[in-house]
Amino acid sequence: MELSKNPLFPIPLDDYPKLFDYVLSANGLVYFHKLKRDYVLGTKLNLDEYNKLRLLHVYYATANRNSGEVSAWQDICKTLDDQGIFEKHMYQSKEDLKNRSLIVVNPDYQSGLYRKHVEFVKENMNSK
Repeated sequence: MELSKNPLFPIPLDDYPKLFDYVLSANGLVYFHKLKRDYVLGTKLNLDEYNKLRLLHVYYATANRNSGEVSAWQDICKTLDDQGIFEKHMYQSKEDLKNRSLIVVNPDYQSGLYRKHVEFVKENMNSK
């Protein structure tokens, strides 16, 4: 799969569900779609909601091996950064998602796998 079709290269699409320590619960999926709908409609969210949108979106996209949704997640993150809405207090946002059972432990999680993508991106950014 070429880089343009695999936004988390060099991670194979089949390994996407192993990337993160948590996945959405059924209630988390409902909440994710609510946040995403609000975002798309231009509703102003608070920082915690933007953090949760980022987290839930990547969990959703990777659990479903959906490279298009991963690209959409990357676009949302870049757009928010460009608007000055940076990731802050992510730990608290993630803890709230866990406490509300909106995310649950991912039994397929493989520690260090996402780091391979991050290292690939850093190496390629440095070579340009």
